[in-house]
Amino acid sequence: MSKKPLIIIISTALGILLVGLLGYYFLIQDGGISSEKDPTGKNFFPLGGDGGPTTPGGEPTTPGGGPAKPTNFTQKLRQLSAEPVAGAGVLDVKAGTLVRYIEKATGHIFEVELFSPNRSRVSNTTIPVVYDAVWGNKNGALVARYLKEDNQTIDTYSLIIKATSTTTDNTISGIAFPSGISDLSVFGDSVFYLVRGESGSTGYTSNFSQGNRKQVWLSPINELLSQYVNQRTVALTTKPASGVPGFMYFVDTGNGNVKKVLGNVPGLSALSNDLGTQLVVLKQSTNALMSLYDIKSNTYSALTPATFPEKCVWSKKDRDVVYCAVPRSSIGGGSLTAWYQGYASFTDDIWQYNLKNNIAVVIENLSENAGQSIDVEKPLLSENEQYLIFMNKIDNTLWSLDLTK
Repeated sequence: MSKKPLIIIISTALGILLVGLLGYYFLIQDGGISSEKDPTGKNFFPLGGDGGPTTPGGEPTTPGGGPAKPTNFTQKLRQLSAEPVAGAGVLDVKAGTLVRYIEKATGHIFEVELFSPNRSRVSNTTIPVVYDAVWGNKNGALVARYLKEDNQTIDTYSLIIKATSTTTDNTISGIAFPSGISDLSVFGDSVFYLVRGESGSTGYTSNFSQGNRKQVWLSPINELLSQYVNQRTVALTTKPASGVPGFMYFVDTGNGNVKKVLGNVPGLSALSNDLGTQLVVLKQSTNALMSLYDIKSNTYSALTPATFPEKCVWSKKDRDVVYCAVPRSSIGGGSLTAWYQGYASFTDDIWQYNLKNNIAVVIENLSENAGQSIDVEKPLLSENEQYLIFMNKIDNTLWSLDLTK
């Protein structure tokens, strides 16, 4: 063999080897490979890895390199995320209101300032396919639920965000919760969760680190939804089904005492105020009827137009006020079940109900101002009640509405 072909072969081999080494080096630097694990054994990527490009201010970018769906922060209705989110939390600080959310696909956490155009990445910790997240502890922790690779098993973790010595770097610690959790809710730094078993359901309270764990509920009833009403009370309601008698119970988180609040209400769905004195109630049989229920007097007052309590949030500043997303089309007896199952979708507007005067008014035509249909779920009020935060069930994007404009 002549020297020339031999030199070419050797040069080509060395070139391939060099490219491979460089690729491996930059993959490591970018966080694409990591052997880090949290104490639970779940694999997490470290901060700075696998997060995609950002602008100098931390703003996520599109594949083309520009800002991801910029919006005017001064407008009344504002889209906060371009990607689907699993859940959001809201916190008021001196400067204004902050919203944190976790992306469904990646588990990356972002923070949006509602008083400015700023959006920053809080963490790049990767948790693939988070389908639900509930925030608490002043936006410093959340409980994330995700499907394992078998697409059937649900794992539940609390994620605690810890700021480091810099303003941009944060660490995430993951604490595994028990398997078989069917529902959970959060109040402040407390978590209530239901574990489903063959003989029924068991309810526990704990903090986000699984400390102070205490059993407060044991029942043969399995299909339940929870609402952490206040520090002392959790409301448990049977899952709604049209025409099926529903029940609601208040559980004392201190001593575990149980009080039946409602019983034998067809297709019951209900949302309590923070005092545990009044409920927004939906009854479903052939029709869907919404009412205000006063627990002390055991009386109902009709509320129109009807919507799902799941689309409502109580004001704490004025306990005679409830904000609800109301479908433009009327809802029927089976609408809520179909909505839960994903068979039905609605185009909503935001209404304010004055319970004292029994008056309801439209305060925002969502589809006109958003330029798309919005099917509201998981509504939240900021502490100062300037903003209503909600998700669009159609595409799981996150939105804010300034109630002062």
